[in-house]
Amino acid sequence: MVEASQWYSLISIASSSVAVAVSAYVVRKIPNRRAGDTFVLAMVFFVLAGTFAELLRTSTLNYYGSNSGPVAIARLFYFFHMLAVGFTASFIGQYFLGFELMRRRVVNLFLQVSVLVVAVGVTTQVSTVSDYYGGIGVHVADASATGSLVLFATIFMSTALAVLARTLIRNKDPIVRKQTLLMTAGVVIHGVGAETYAYSKIFLHIYPPPFLTVTALTMAVLFATAVLRYKMLVVTPQKEEPMALPRRFNLKDGRAYLVRERRPKLVFLALAEAVRYGSIGLVITRRAPMEVREDYDLPLTPIVWLTSSLGQNRLTPMPPEMLERVVRDFVTKQPNAVVALEGVEYMSNYVNPERLVRCLHTVRDLVTSGGGVLLMSADLGSVQERITSTLERDFEPLELPANVGRGVEDVFVIDGSGVLLTHASRVEESDTDPDVMAGMLTAIMNFARVSFAEGSDELRRLELGRKTVVIERSPRFILAVAVAGSAPAEMRDEMRVFLERAERRYGPMMARWSGEVGEVAGLQAMTSRLFL
Repeated sequence: MVEASQWYSLISIASSSVAVAVSAYVVRKIPNRRAGDTFVLAMVFFVLAGTFAELLRTSTLNYYGSNSGPVAIARLFYFFHMLAVGFTASFIGQYFLGFELMRRRVVNLFLQVSVLVVAVGVTTQVSTVSDYYGGIGVHVADASATGSLVLFATIFMSTALAVLARTLIRNKDPIVRKQTLLMTAGVVIHGVGAETYAYSKIFLHIYPPPFLTVTALTMAVLFATAVLRYKMLVVTPQKEEPMALPRRFNLKDGRAYLVRERRPKLVFLALAEAVRYGSIGLVITRRAPMEVREDYDLPLTPIVWLTSSLGQNRLTPMPPEMLERVVRDFVTKQPNAVVALEGVEYMSNYVNPERLVRCLHTVRDLVTSGGGVLLMSADLGSVQERITSTLERDFEPLELPANVGRGVEDVFVIDGSGVLLTHASRVEESDTDPDVMAGMLTAIMNFARVSFAEGSDELRRLELGRKTVVIERSPRFILAVAVAGSAPAEMRDEMRVFLERAERRYGPMMARWSGEVGEVAGLQAMTSRLFL
């Protein structure tokens, strides 16, 4: 006949072993590699705790000799159980506060060491074991050791719950909140099971079922469900709708290009052109993804945000290997993709130059080895010399076609009633007198109201000395582009593409427009391509 203690032991080992298998399966899906490793270790410690619990339940005492064997087993059970609980709490902290902890390595090291110190401290209090009534193994007779185990386990689980509550309060990302709720349920279930187990042994003096490892398995399954069901990184290759654009960038397969610019702009324009000609794109940027989508008309292209805040498709600068993983997973699905990367200056504030250079080399090789194109945007004056020399040596400059004497100087976007919506100039800090500029804008608006009437004789071009003003109109917008010299033949094609995008993005809103120019602020960025 199988005793209850044997059944309990088998259930304990089996449940904790399944928990390890579950954690090992999902470890690569966890964005924070260190948190993933901690998750697996926590489940391994639960297996070890369950194994020594089984040995303790099947042990017997020798009243006429040494009982060092059962005492050693009991100590190992307490030690690994304390580590299991501590590392579970550590996983919660590293997952939701990972970047905050990793950029303070002393704090992260202190947390790990403190778990070990507590485990050793609890273990040293175990010195006496005694028989259970009914011959079902031995148990620890030291009340201080049992009390310490319960106390510190409660503290660790309470800390994990505090981190989860903080995340729910502060983080508004829906994916993070769903993950947090599932993990909170797991911690609560395990905490209730552990407290019930402790209460049964300490106060009721009964032999309870294996709550600890069964609830640990439940917790691991809920953690895994949270990670797999609500993924933090979703970079599925998607094609944008084709669009006939005049070619501005001559990108060649298997090349890595460097765009030297203080503010990333050309890198997005080059990728936007490539995806409209049929390529699959990926953007990794310091700018907010919604801004990039709207400013450069990329509704489907996956965008990863380089930021310290936690959320879906957000990537912290540490560790840089996570950037490599994102690119590797993407180019595995789409070998000839076009990848735009900007934010090296941001990463260099957290990653030492040698490590960052290795990361950039890896990303470059991953993208170009399959025939893809890597577009890197950087302000070389803002990064260390080691990084600068690497970029200049291993990346070729992105060249734009010469447009001597035909450069766009100003772009005006006006609504149908003559209200100026946005003005963009090639020169950021113009020396033009503000009064003169205001007069010019007023003249353009008045001209639009008076002369841009419906009909075949609508005015579409003005020559003012050495400048040419090209005018195109859509149902809701008027676009005027001032060009030095004569306008190139493809200028009108670019303008029609601009108006098509503007109508698609802002046309429905203009019917109920309040007159607040800030509501159409995205038009400013959309004018960027007209200056090429």
